[in-house]
Amino acid sequence: MLKAIFTKTLLATSLMVALGATSSAVMANEVGAKHQKHEVVSRDSSKTKTDTGFTRTTTKTDSAGETATRTADVTTDKANGTRTKTVTGTTFDGKTYSGESTAHKTDTGYTSQGEITTSDGKVVDRSVNATVDKTAGTVTKDISVTPQGGETKTRTVVHPLKRTK
Repeated sequence: MLKAIFTKTLLATSLMVALGATSSAVMANEVGAKHQKHEVVSRDSSKTKTDTGFTRTTTKTDSAGETATRTADVTTDKANGTRTKTVTGTTFDGKTYSGESTAHKTDTGYTSQGEITTSDGKVVDRSVNATVDKTAGTVTKDISVTPQGGETKTRTVVHPLKRTK
């Protein structure tokens, strides 16, 4: 039971970190913006459980009263060992973005494939191959990002393994 909870939590956390970090890095690199120029003064987030996962909606408001929204729908297929995450949102400037990725459990961690459409309409493919090393207490992620018509960029990231109590 504890192992199932651990695996479920690891897969969910790793998928979210991978999609979030990759999409942020891709958007920053491809769009040319290093940081948002909006001072966020409030953030409201809600999470609703669904039959197959959950939906998380976040709204940020900046000091000028402009808002940015993000909705993530996560569905889990336990029988197939997959988790799919679909993200849509609107930037402070009113531009929309979206993405979807599907993660599959493996014997040593997980793999994830996805596509992101940035707020400027650029399509970016990304993949993650994560390996969990319980002995070392680490998760090693090999991340590959390919903008449409562009050159593939790869990097390896090692994170500490979060243990649940």
